[in-house]
Amino acid sequence: MTRILLIDPDKITLNATSLILAEAGFETDGAANLDEARKRIVATEYGVAITDLDVAGVDGSRIIAALKKIRPSTEVVVMTASGTLDAAVACMRAGAGDFLLKPCKREQLLEAVRKAVAKKELSQQNLMLRSLNEMKDKFLTLVSHELRTPLTLIYGYLTILQRQSASFSDDQVGLLNIILKSSKQLIGIVNNIQTIAQADSGEFQLHLQDVWPRKLLADVLAEMKASSTERKLELRLEEGAELEAFAGDLIRLHQSLAELVQNALRNTNDGGWVVIGAEDRDQHVVLWVKDNGIGIPEEEQGKVFEPFYEVADVSLHTSSNCRFGGGGIGIGLPLVKRVVEAHQGMVRLTSEPGKGTLVELILPRRPLQKGADFQDRL
Repeated sequence: MTRILLIDPDKITLNATSLILAEAGFETDGAANLDEARKRIVATEYGVAITDLDVAGVDGSRIIAALKKIRPSTEVVVMTASGTLDAAVACMRAGAGDFLLKPCKREQLLEAVRKAVAKKELSQQNLMLRSLNEMKDKFLTLVSHELRTPLTLIYGYLTILQRQSASFSDDQVGLLNIILKSSKQLIGIVNNIQTIAQADSGEFQLHLQDVWPRKLLADVLAEMKASSTERKLELRLEEGAELEAFAGDLIRLHQSLAELVQNALRNTNDGGWVVIGAEDRDQHVVLWVKDNGIGIPEEEQGKVFEPFYEVADVSLHTSSNCRFGGGGIGIGLPLVKRVVEAHQGMVRLTSEPGKGTLVELILPRRPLQKGADFQDRL
């Protein structure tokens, strides 16, 4: 239960306020002057402090500032019989969250206290979330740095073994290929995590060159074709002529589109289809991936671009690139979003459960001027 500090030189007011709050389940302590209030708040962390505007000749704004200096997270409510608009503004600037006039009705007092308690709790939750977010960022950075070197060495030695595999039995060659494939997948995951970490820390850099949209899509299609064949899915490039080239990071965009196609394959039933395409739209090029799969519930659509958020059932996760409902670790769509935003573009997702999903990467043909609002120009 939140503990409340009452600061008022009037003992009758202190006792009456304390009684009202106690009946509502709050614990209280009283202080008749600023020195006593300081001692109280140094010794105890109060969720809320309720102070008069004038305590033994000390101005309310000074009292609030003194309390906030010791305990910045304590919410302050001013309750006075001699308030003016200027005094209220001064107290709010000093950090007060509410301003009540005496005589104050019981309901008004309790409502102000409950609002202050809720604000305090929300602040604590936000602080915890910020701390967790910092821990997540550090974890991502450590994972990408600490795993990259040993994985690269493992993969390098495995490729050497592969070149010397002429003397291996068929079973040994098969096992070696499985290990190579798994190592490559793991390196891909680490690379994706590193990309997200770099983007979040502002260290992400693009290497721009002329990108031909349909050539890019055709290359992605060729890479992912084997995965679609395993599931008897139709994976095709929409017919059309090549579009004009645009400025982009070819490797990052290929990586992003491959993630989208893989995601579409995993969420499309056997016998379904996945189509990729490109089009001009005003001053932008749009690269898109569309499927007739299971779709994404509306309440989930705003969350799928958050790192490690997964719509799929975790118990179905698999290392397969295309198994239906297999899911992943929730870094594919967040990576896509960061790559597109680094190009000063945006990702647009349209989905309906049971009918499929369309993901569009809307990219400017040339980088926008610094500070330009991309969405305003659509």
